[in-house]
Amino acid sequence: MGRKARVSTTIVALMQAGERHAWTLEALQAGLAARGEPADFSSIFRATEKLAAERTIRKMLLEDGRARYELADSHHDHLHCTTCDALIPVPCVIRAGASAALEAEIGVAIDEHQLVFSGLCPKCRGDEAPRRRGRSPARK
Repeated sequence: MGRKARVSTTIVALMQAGERHAWTLEALQAGLAARGEPADFSSIFRATEKLAAERTIRKMLLEDGRARYELADSHHDHLHCTTCDALIPVPCVIRAGASAALEAEIGVAIDEHQLVFSGLCPKCRGDEAPRRRGRSPARK
């Protein structure tokens, strides 16, 4: 197996291990090194771009300009924690069929969408259990 294929394979294995949901390039580089599979930054970049083009992983660009990568599994949206920078998967909030209605209304073809909420993850919020219904407490 060539070096490039090895880097791609190791990236996918690292993501499948489930240590985190989404990875920056820097986090992937550190994760690979921790597994005894060091790779230079440009090799990791090329491998992630290839994996994203093949739709094995999904690339997300956030407002901070840094890409995050996740396995391309079932669709979901995200919460970006403004304190710890984690990207947390949340259930998709767009109803089934809403894309088709939008396509018909304005004459576009939607392949996919990315919705990212900003806020606090349960850990940073100081409450491990998600709230049921109602308003969240006011921040001071």
